Amino acid sequence: MFAAIGTLVAKYPRWVLGAWFVLALASLPFGIRVGEVLTGQPAAPDTGDANAVKRVLAAEFAQSEEDILVVIAYGGRLQAGDAAYDEALDVLIGRLTDLDEVTYVRDHRSAAGLVLLNEEDNFSILQIGLDTDGLADGKSVTGAVRAVLATVPELRYDLSGGPATVIELEQVSERDARRAELFGLPISLLILLIAFGALVASALPLISAVTTISVSSALLFFLGQHFEFAVFTETIVTMLGLATGIDYALLIVNRYREELRANFDPREAARVTAMTAGKAVAFSGLTVLVALSALLVPPVVFIRSIGLGAMVVLLVSVLVAITAVPATLALLGHRINWLKVTKREPGLRSRAFWRARAHEIMRRPWLWAITGVSFLLLLALPALRMQVADPGARGLSEATEARRTLTALESLGLEGVLNPFDVLVDFGNETFYHPSRVRQVSLLAQELSAIEGVSSVMSPFALEGIPRLFLYQYYASAELALNSEVEPLVRATVSDNGRYVLFRVYPDGTVTPAVGAALHDQIAARIASVGLSARIGGTYVEGTEWTAALYDYFPLALALVALATAVLLGLAFRSLLIPIKAVILNVLTVGASFGVLTLVMQDGVLSNLFGLPPALGYIDTSAPLFIFAIVFGLSMDYEVFMVARIHEGHERGLSDKEAVATALSTTGGVITSAAAIMITIFVVLMFSHVELIRTLGLGLSVAVLLDATLVRLALVPSVMVLAGRWNWWLPGKPLGPPQNDLKRHDPA
Repeated sequence: MFAAIGTLVAKYPRWVLGAWFVLALASLPFGIRVGEVLTGQPAAPDTGDANAVKRVLAAEFAQSEEDILVVIAYGGRLQAGDAAYDEALDVLIGRLTDLDEVTYVRDHRSAAGLVLLNEEDNFSILQIGLDTDGLADGKSVTGAVRAVLATVPELRYDLSGGPATVIELEQVSERDARRAELFGLPISLLILLIAFGALVASALPLISAVTTISVSSALLFFLGQHFEFAVFTETIVTMLGLATGIDYALLIVNRYREELRANFDPREAARVTAMTAGKAVAFSGLTVLVALSALLVPPVVFIRSIGLGAMVVLLVSVLVAITAVPATLALLGHRINWLKVTKREPGLRSRAFWRARAHEIMRRPWLWAITGVSFLLLLALPALRMQVADPGARGLSEATEARRTLTALESLGLEGVLNPFDVLVDFGNETFYHPSRVRQVSLLAQELSAIEGVSSVMSPFALEGIPRLFLYQYYASAELALNSEVEPLVRATVSDNGRYVLFRVYPDGTVTPAVGAALHDQIAARIASVGLSARIGGTYVEGTEWTAALYDYFPLALALVALATAVLLGLAFRSLLIPIKAVILNVLTVGASFGVLTLVMQDGVLSNLFGLPPALGYIDTSAPLFIFAIVFGLSMDYEVFMVARIHEGHERGLSDKEAVATALSTTGGVITSAAAIMITIFVVLMFSHVELIRTLGLGLSVAVLLDATLVRLALVPSVMVLAGRWNWWLPGKPLGPPQNDLKRHDPA
């Protein structure tokens, strides 16, 4: 196949480039619209309690509260709580309730059982209930709400919650993608200039990356008409498009220049490059695709969609590298070395350095192997303490409205407003409107309110200004309740048919994994003590069910990817030891990355040095799986690049030591340059406003740094030398005779 591709790009380079040019040009109008289809959010499984409670609330309650917006209304020149402030608030509430999709607006004067006024910091909180049909409708209504807020300029606002937060996350994701391009491309060009020493050779990988991102974005737009993609897919696609687009083209260009020096015929050099380096890139891309398939294993749409998006960009990146780049090189010929920035011959400057390093390592292989593995294990140890949780709005920076809203709620002890537990009592064939059941509900409301760590409870009895005896009388029948002063609360907490009663339990303070688990257990115990049947849902339960769905399948994903990768490497290099060694080293690299993440992102060690906000005390739920899949795949890139060259030397009859030295001398500079570019792109992500993206940026940067230095340039050579002829052994295959390390040398 690769011989055919080599012939194609060498004989018909203009046709190949013309096809890619038309495809890239046609992709532009669709690629820029990719954000329209990136709407997916982390969601609990449909079979869990959280979604079961949501379905009942949507179907059976007059105020289903499918979406809740939270508005922080700052007084500005007015004083929150004064008559003028409340007058402006009344105007605003009146205009909001005129919107058809707004079911209610609660402010600091409403009977909601919550303290929503902060006179000292001069703001109050409004809760807006929306009755919307899907996310698109919710986003449209959010736009209408913002328009209404703008009509009352006496107050200043932060808007968050539900679709408002989704919109903000989409905007943040788009800015992150643009930032990666804005800073990643120029810095990558500088690194490529250092590596190649010529502007034309350096520019080609950047063009390859931009083409990859453009075509991939258009493909995602079309796929998004049929599948839901996560809101962060654009950031991931841009990140991987830049990293792999540049890296694969870098390898192709590097090999082409070698072949051009060897035979001086541009077309023949392009053909051989497509056959050799093209094959390595394609196989490398296949191993990355296998690693990314780990994201398809958990039955979670959010994760699967990002996995699919990453696989699309990887496939496009490989296709561009093995066709468009060699075709361009065939046309450029020796002009690939135009616009030199150094007097020394480009591409040969680092070979002597890496050959010397290779011989240093091979003189003490046991020392390097033991020291390197010990260092990775030491870094990985903190990962044993890793905790994962969904940070919600806490995972955003103070530059976002969602995070400022959380800060405002914290000042009132109401952070739990964004993280409530929804307790849905089910009376079955009976109804709430019966004296014995009303007493049970009253008792449960008292029990839940008495739990340590609970700020407040919204229930049919969340009315301090009305004596409880009056409430018993109101709740004698549905007609009495709905025609009394408690009617708004009844519609919010009792289903239309009276079968269900909702208790919304608001925690006091930050809901960490440990705090949330303790509250959940206490709520369940209080429900049982009262003798009621209920399901517990809400934000925390959604997060735990989403986490369980993700990590129940994590071991399976890890095992399948490791096995599939090992099989691929074994078939490619006709070896049993090489794939086992590769999988073990990759696992060590991922473990070390997890250990650093635990220290920095969870414990806060050196977080200021990395320019990160204060640690949350846990890691974002989905980050470890993403890092595992991406690192495992990208690490195999370097493994394939280096071992393929060692294998070539072995096939030419070089001794094991000389094959390793030759491979390291030819790939050391390429791997270092590729890693520097990847690290640059990943470091840019650490300046995101989103905790998940910051975590990915740090984790991937650390992993690539370790993999491209300690692992590929020290551990792999030392282990390969120690293994000697066992590197190429397979069961049933005779073991070759010991080699004389000095009998053959590569002229390179």
